[in-house]
Amino acid sequence: MAGLAGCAHPAQLALAPEPPAPVGHVYQSLVPVPPAPKWVHIKPDDQEKIQVAFNVIGLKSALMVGALSCGQQNQYDAFMRAFQPHILADQHVMDAYFRRIGGQTKEDQFVTLLANNQSVGGLDQGKIFCLNNEAEFERVASFKTPDELDSFVTDQSPTPVVAAVVDPTPAPVKKTKKPIKHTSTTSTSEKSAASPTHS
Repeated sequence: MAGLAGCAHPAQLALAPEPPAPVGHVYQSLVPVPPAPKWVHIKPDDQEKIQVAFNVIGLKSALMVGALSCGQQNQYDAFMRAFQPHILADQHVMDAYFRRIGGQTKEDQFVTLLANNQSVGGLDQGKIFCLNNEAEFERVASFKTPDELDSFVTDQSPTPVVAAVVDPTPAPVKKTKKPIKHTSTTSTSEKSAASPTHS
């Protein structure tokens, strides 16, 4: 028995599990546009242009949050150099929209809430957040034209991770009725924002 014990194989060390694969598109890319008052008429063509502008500015905000949180400032700077004229034009579109519906204060509140919600979304993702954000940067770095960027934030919108505008009204709770024993039947939503910290 002692001889058999001496031939026993040493215990193998358990391998650390591989980190989950990055998925990219870490945020909701379809940014809810604050509704205009009834007396402000927005043409359908203008509404589409406004929506795309909000989506692009939302992506810019998301990438900034990731850059600050994950040390990806170089990737963010490269993104801005590549698309700065297009992003600036979309920023002007968003500025003009807010001038019509409420002014600078309302725009500042919207931008702050957007970045804060994106920060919360990053915290919820935990360690995978920076991997996701890296995948997002790699994707936008492959685009050659503004149209490709617009398509990315509009036609390829993922399932929302966190809403840009929070509705404080709780959803009504549906109460299920206990079955009754009888025979009848019944019918039957800039850098100043806090950035998430990831280990």
